[in-house]
Amino acid sequence: MGVFTDHQPGVVEVETTTYCNRRCTYCPNSIFDRGLRANETQMPEDLWRQIVDDLGAQNFVGQFSPHRYGEPLADERLPELLAHARAAMPHARIAIYSNGDFLTPHLWDRLSPSVDQLIITQHGDVMPAGLRALLPHPRIRYRTRATIEARASNRAGTLTHIPVTLRRSCGVVMSELHIDAHGDLMLCCEDYLGKRTFGNIRGRTLDEIWSDPDRLAVHRGAVRGEFALDACRSCGYFGAAHAEAQLNEAARLREAPG
Repeated sequence: MGVFTDHQPGVVEVETTTYCNRRCTYCPNSIFDRGLRANETQMPEDLWRQIVDDLGAQNFVGQFSPHRYGEPLADERLPELLAHARAAMPHARIAIYSNGDFLTPHLWDRLSPSVDQLIITQHGDVMPAGLRALLPHPRIRYRTRATIEARASNRAGTLTHIPVTLRRSCGVVMSELHIDAHGDLMLCCEDYLGKRTFGNIRGRTLDEIWSDPDRLAVHRGAVRGEFALDACRSCGYFGAAHAEAQLNEAARLREAPG
Protein backbone atom coordinates (compact mmCIF):
# COMPACT_ATOMS: atom_id res chain seq x y z
CA MET A 1 0.00 0.00 0.00
CA GLY A 2 1.33 3.41 -0.94
CA VAL A 3 0.32 6.98 -1.65
CA PHE A 4 -1.75 7.74 -4.77
CA THR A 5 0.73 8.65 -7.49
CA ASP A 6 -1.52 11.25 -9.10
CA HIS A 7 -4.35 12.58 -6.90
CA GLN A 8 -6.74 11.17 -4.36
CA PRO A 9 -10.31 10.45 -5.41
CA GLY A 10 -12.65 13.01 -3.93
CA VAL A 11 -15.33 10.37 -3.44
CA VAL A 12 -15.05 6.63 -2.83
CA GLU A 13 -18.22 4.53 -2.83
CA VAL A 14 -18.06 0.86 -1.86
CA GLU A 15 -21.06 -1.44 -2.17
CA THR A 16 -21.54 -3.66 0.89
CA THR A 17 -24.79 -5.23 -0.34
CA THR A 18 -26.68 -5.42 -3.63
CA TYR A 19 -30.06 -5.79 -1.89
CA CYS A 20 -32.62 -2.99 -1.87
CA ASN A 21 -36.15 -3.27 -0.55
CA ARG A 22 -37.55 -0.70 -2.99
CA ARG A 23 -38.24 -0.70 -6.74
CA CYS A 24 -38.31 3.00 -7.59
CA THR A 25 -39.15 3.82 -11.22
CA TYR A 26 -36.10 6.09 -11.50
CA CYS A 27 -33.74 3.28 -10.41
CA PRO A 28 -32.60 0.29 -12.49
CA ASN A 29 -33.60 -1.98 -9.57
CA SER A 30 -37.16 -1.50 -10.84
CA ILE A 31 -36.45 -3.43 -14.06
CA PHE A 32 -33.58 -5.76 -13.12
CA ASP A 33 -33.45 -8.45 -10.45
CA ARG A 34 -29.97 -7.60 -9.16
CA GLY A 35 -31.41 -5.85 -6.11
CA LEU A 36 -33.68 -8.67 -4.97
CA ARG A 37 -33.01 -10.32 -1.61
CA ALA A 38 -32.88 -13.72 -3.35
CA ASN A 39 -29.96 -12.48 -5.47
CA GLU A 40 -28.16 -10.56 -2.75
CA THR A 41 -24.37 -10.36 -2.81
CA GLN A 42 -22.56 -8.96 0.21
CA MET A 43 -19.01 -7.74 -0.02
CA PRO A 44 -16.72 -10.13 1.91
CA GLU A 45 -15.48 -8.49 5.09
CA ASP A 46 -11.82 -9.18 4.29
CA LEU A 47 -12.22 -7.28 1.02
CA TRP A 48 -13.86 -4.38 2.85
CA ARG A 49 -10.97 -4.25 5.30
CA GLN A 50 -8.45 -4.32 2.46
CA ILE A 51 -10.09 -1.30 0.83
CA VAL A 52 -10.51 0.87 3.93
CA ASP A 53 -7.09 -0.03 5.31
CA ASP A 54 -5.52 0.92 1.98
CA LEU A 55 -7.36 4.25 1.99
CA GLY A 56 -6.28 4.84 5.58
CA ALA A 57 -2.65 4.14 4.75
CA GLN A 58 -2.90 6.78 2.03
CA ASN A 59 -4.37 9.38 4.43
CA PHE A 60 -7.64 9.55 2.53
CA VAL A 61 -9.47 12.81 3.30
CA GLY A 62 -12.36 12.69 0.82
CA GLN A 63 -15.88 11.35 1.20
CA PHE A 64 -16.41 7.64 1.78
CA SER A 65 -19.82 5.97 1.45
CA PRO A 66 -21.07 2.37 1.71
CA HIS A 67 -23.21 2.92 -1.34
CA ARG A 68 -24.12 1.89 -4.85
CA TYR A 69 -27.60 0.55 -5.73
CA GLY A 70 -28.20 -1.52 -2.60
CA GLU A 71 -29.72 -0.20 0.63
CA PRO A 72 -26.81 0.08 3.11
CA LEU A 73 -28.97 0.05 6.25
CA ALA A 74 -30.30 -3.36 5.19
CA ASP A 75 -26.80 -4.77 5.80
CA GLU A 76 -26.79 -5.78 9.47
CA ARG A 77 -22.97 -5.67 9.45
CA LEU A 78 -22.89 -1.94 8.70
CA PRO A 79 -22.19 -0.57 12.22
CA GLU A 80 -19.12 -2.83 12.57
CA LEU A 81 -17.96 -2.19 9.00
CA LEU A 82 -18.13 1.57 9.47
CA ALA A 83 -16.45 1.40 12.88
CA HIS A 84 -13.50 -0.25 11.13
CA ALA A 85 -13.62 2.38 8.38
CA ARG A 86 -13.61 5.24 10.89
CA ALA A 87 -10.64 3.79 12.75
CA ALA A 88 -8.74 3.27 9.48
CA MET A 89 -9.67 6.67 7.96
CA PRO A 90 -9.89 9.19 10.80
CA HIS A 91 -9.81 12.21 8.46
CA ALA A 92 -12.33 10.99 5.86
CA ARG A 93 -15.92 12.22 5.70
CA ILE A 94 -18.12 9.15 6.09
CA ALA A 95 -21.62 9.61 4.66
CA ILE A 96 -24.46 7.12 4.28
CA TYR A 97 -27.12 7.47 1.55
CA SER A 98 -30.26 5.55 2.47
CA ASN A 99 -34.01 5.29 1.93
CA GLY A 100 -34.42 5.29 5.73
CA ASP A 101 -36.79 2.32 5.82
CA PHE A 102 -34.53 0.31 8.13
CA LEU A 103 -33.54 3.24 10.34
CA THR A 104 -34.29 3.09 14.06
CA PRO A 105 -32.97 5.20 16.96
CA HIS A 106 -31.07 2.13 18.18
CA LEU A 107 -29.40 1.62 14.80
CA TRP A 108 -28.47 5.31 14.66
CA ASP A 109 -26.89 5.05 18.11
CA ARG A 110 -24.67 2.27 16.77
CA LEU A 111 -23.79 4.12 13.56
CA SER A 112 -23.43 7.62 14.95
CA PRO A 113 -19.85 7.37 16.31
CA SER A 114 -18.58 6.51 12.83
CA VAL A 115 -20.75 8.69 10.59
CA ASP A 116 -20.42 12.37 9.67
CA GLN A 117 -23.73 12.56 7.84
CA LEU A 118 -26.74 10.36 7.08
CA ILE A 119 -28.62 11.44 3.95
CA ILE A 120 -32.14 10.04 3.83
CA THR A 121 -34.32 10.20 0.74
CA GLN A 122 -37.97 9.35 1.39
CA HIS A 123 -38.91 7.33 -1.68
CA GLY A 124 -42.38 6.41 -0.41
CA ASP A 125 -45.39 8.57 0.40
CA VAL A 126 -44.83 8.48 4.16
CA MET A 127 -41.75 9.46 6.15
CA PRO A 128 -40.13 6.34 7.68
CA ALA A 129 -41.07 6.04 11.36
CA GLY A 130 -37.47 5.68 12.52
CA LEU A 131 -36.52 8.88 10.72
CA ARG A 132 -39.47 10.76 12.22
CA ALA A 133 -38.26 9.79 15.68
CA LEU A 134 -34.81 11.27 15.04
CA LEU A 135 -35.60 14.55 13.28
CA PRO A 136 -34.46 17.23 13.57
CA HIS A 137 -30.85 16.12 13.91
CA PRO A 138 -27.73 18.08 12.89
CA ARG A 139 -26.12 15.10 11.14
CA ILE A 140 -29.21 13.72 9.42
CA ARG A 141 -30.22 15.31 6.14
CA TYR A 142 -33.74 14.62 4.87
CA ARG A 143 -35.19 15.02 1.40
CA THR A 144 -38.20 13.69 -0.50
CA ARG A 145 -38.21 11.77 -3.77
CA ALA A 146 -39.20 14.93 -5.66
CA THR A 147 -35.56 16.00 -5.37
CA ILE A 148 -34.44 12.78 -7.06
CA GLU A 149 -37.16 12.79 -9.71
CA ALA A 150 -36.28 16.34 -10.73
CA ARG A 151 -32.65 15.39 -11.35
CA ALA A 152 -33.06 11.75 -12.38
CA SER A 153 -30.50 10.23 -14.70
CA ASN A 154 -31.19 7.59 -17.32
CA ARG A 155 -28.29 5.61 -15.78
CA ALA A 156 -26.12 5.52 -18.89
CA GLY A 157 -29.10 4.73 -21.12
CA THR A 158 -30.41 1.89 -18.95
CA LEU A 159 -33.68 3.66 -18.08
CA THR A 160 -35.07 4.38 -21.52
CA HIS A 161 -38.31 5.88 -20.14
CA ILE A 162 -36.50 8.87 -18.63
CA PRO A 163 -36.10 11.81 -21.04
CA VAL A 164 -32.67 13.36 -20.85
CA THR A 165 -30.31 15.91 -22.28
CA LEU A 166 -27.19 14.07 -23.34
CA ARG A 167 -23.93 15.11 -21.77
CA ARG A 168 -21.42 17.03 -23.86
CA SER A 169 -18.58 16.00 -21.60
CA CYS A 170 -18.10 14.40 -18.21
CA GLY A 171 -15.44 15.25 -15.67
CA VAL A 172 -17.10 13.96 -12.51
CA VAL A 173 -15.73 10.45 -12.84
CA MET A 174 -12.16 11.73 -12.77
CA SER A 175 -12.66 12.36 -9.04
CA GLU A 176 -14.75 9.33 -8.07
CA LEU A 177 -13.98 5.68 -7.39
CA HIS A 178 -16.78 3.11 -7.31
CA ILE A 179 -16.30 -0.50 -6.21
CA ASP A 180 -19.11 -3.05 -6.36
CA ALA A 181 -19.82 -5.89 -3.93
CA HIS A 182 -17.58 -8.24 -5.92
CA GLY A 183 -14.61 -5.86 -5.68
CA ASP A 184 -14.75 -4.70 -9.31
CA LEU A 185 -13.82 -1.11 -10.12
CA MET A 186 -16.80 0.30 -12.02
CA LEU A 187 -16.77 2.78 -14.86
CA CYS A 188 -18.81 5.14 -12.69
CA CYS A 189 -21.96 5.28 -10.58
CA GLU A 190 -24.16 5.41 -13.69
CA ASP A 191 -23.08 2.02 -15.08
CA TYR A 192 -25.60 -0.10 -13.20
CA LEU A 193 -24.92 -3.31 -15.12
CA GLY A 194 -21.15 -2.98 -14.93
CA LYS A 195 -20.74 -3.13 -18.70
CA ARG A 196 -17.25 -1.64 -18.35
CA THR A 197 -15.03 -2.37 -15.38
CA PHE A 198 -11.32 -1.93 -14.80
CA GLY A 199 -10.35 -5.07 -12.95
CA ASN A 200 -10.86 -6.34 -9.45
CA ILE A 201 -9.38 -4.79 -6.32
CA ARG A 202 -8.50 -8.09 -4.69
CA GLY A 203 -4.74 -8.50 -4.74
CA ARG A 204 -4.17 -4.97 -6.10
CA THR A 205 -3.71 -1.62 -4.43
CA LEU A 206 -6.17 1.23 -4.90
CA ASP A 207 -3.42 3.26 -6.51
CA GLU A 208 -2.81 0.54 -9.11
CA ILE A 209 -6.45 0.29 -10.03
CA TRP A 210 -7.10 4.07 -9.84
CA SER A 211 -4.10 4.73 -12.11
CA ASP A 212 -4.95 1.94 -14.59
CA PRO A 213 -4.06 3.26 -18.09
CA ASP A 214 -7.29 1.95 -19.65
CA ARG A 215 -9.37 3.71 -17.00
CA LEU A 216 -7.49 6.95 -17.41
CA ALA A 217 -7.82 6.85 -21.20
CA VAL A 218 -11.61 6.45 -21.00
CA HIS A 219 -12.08 9.16 -18.42
CA ARG A 220 -9.67 11.68 -19.94
CA GLY A 221 -11.50 11.28 -23.23
CA ALA A 222 -14.82 11.87 -21.44
CA VAL A 223 -13.51 15.17 -20.07
CA ARG A 224 -12.92 16.28 -23.66
CA GLY A 225 -16.30 14.98 -24.78
CA GLU A 226 -14.68 12.13 -26.71
CA PHE A 227 -16.85 9.26 -25.47
CA ALA A 228 -15.34 5.88 -26.29
CA LEU A 229 -18.15 3.85 -24.72
CA ASP A 230 -21.83 3.51 -25.64
CA ALA A 231 -22.72 3.95 -21.96
CA CYS A 232 -21.08 7.38 -21.96
CA ARG A 233 -22.60 8.43 -25.28
CA SER A 234 -26.11 7.61 -24.06
CA CYS A 235 -25.78 9.04 -20.55
CA GLY A 236 -27.76 12.14 -19.65
CA TYR A 237 -29.96 13.98 -17.21
CA PHE A 238 -33.29 15.82 -17.17
CA GLY A 239 -33.31 19.05 -19.12
CA ALA A 240 -33.38 22.28 -17.09
CA ALA A 241 -36.99 23.14 -17.96
CA HIS A 242 -38.26 19.72 -16.93
CA ALA A 243 -36.27 19.84 -13.71
CA GLU A 244 -37.65 23.28 -12.87
CA ALA A 245 -41.19 22.05 -13.46
CA GLN A 246 -40.62 19.09 -11.16
CA LEU A 247 -39.24 21.31 -8.41
CA ASN A 248 -42.13 23.77 -8.74
CA GLU A 249 -44.62 20.93 -8.45
CA ALA A 250 -42.86 19.61 -5.35
CA ALA A 251 -43.00 23.08 -3.77
CA ARG A 252 -46.71 23.40 -4.61
CA LEU A 253 -47.48 20.07 -2.92
CA ARG A 254 -45.54 21.04 0.20
CA GLU A 255 -47.46 24.30 0.50
CA ALA A 256 -50.87 22.82 -0.21
CA PRO A 257 -53.24 22.72 2.81
CA GLY A 258 -53.83 19.33 4.44
